[in-house]
Amino acid sequence: MNPYYGVRRLGPYLGVIQVIDVGDACAYSSNGQTWRVRQQTASGHFRWGVTQVSDEDVDQVRIVNADNLVKALQNRPPVPFPIRDRYELWLLNKKTRRPLALLRTRYKAREMEEVSDPHWRPFLMTDTEFMSPTLRQREERQPQRGWPTPHRDQLERQVNVASRPLPAAQWFERNADGSGIGRQGLRIGADEVGRTLARDDFPELLISTEWDDELQRGLVEDYHNWYAALLLAHQNLSRQTRERLEKAACKRPQSLLASYALIPEIIDEEAIEVALVSAKLMNAS
Repeated sequence: MNPYYGVRRLGPYLGVIQVIDVGDACAYSSNGQTWRVRQQTASGHFRWGVTQVSDEDVDQVRIVNADNLVKALQNRPPVPFPIRDRYELWLLNKKTRRPLALLRTRYKAREMEEVSDPHWRPFLMTDTEFMSPTLRQREERQPQRGWPTPHRDQLERQVNVASRPLPAAQWFERNADGSGIGRQGLRIGADEVGRTLARDDFPELLISTEWDDELQRGLVEDYHNWYAALLLAHQNLSRQTRERLEKAACKRPQSLLASYALIPEIIDEEAIEVALVSAKLMNAS
């Protein structure tokens, strides 16, 4: 089995992580340059090691009881690795019973755990920086009384309300053509287990873009634009989507610089290069 692969980090979304898995030890990287090591103990559990490996010292690194991992690190192919987390847990739209928002993903079928919390979360609790241009324009036209509701909370409520009052979530096994086979989940009917949904039934990014209200559609697009630099690391994106994400990522150059090594394809190389130079100047100031 090829030990090199990528997986998406969700719950909330944190981008794509690179994995080197040799069985009894693994190395993980969020940037393709620095790796954290996790090893199996005598009891069979995995624990994080104190060792962090960078590209500069990979040829000199020694990790006790992890010779295979050291060799895999030293001989690793260029990043990004192929993304392999094809088992996806989706929050379902209460009306259509179609995928609404991606909750988490797994690489192996046995890792599809029971669903106990179907609530979708857009950010970590400590991340309060998100600002939606769509909501900001509305607030300028229609000033609200009282304390304003953070944009992140408005997005979270919008998505979760679309799944309520009794939210359902379902695991899907995605096929190479983008279609998906329904598996178990929470509040899933017998007729939904084994169903096959087409590629177009799944949102291309993290949340469905199909909303009745223009304001809601704009808020979802703003959320995807906010994470554009990380989303560019996803593979099999349409050209139109990649072009849009590139333009959005260039507006947040420091985020783009941090994830640039994991982007599999660049369309507008000149614009990306300008943004990277800008990010390096910002970091140096």
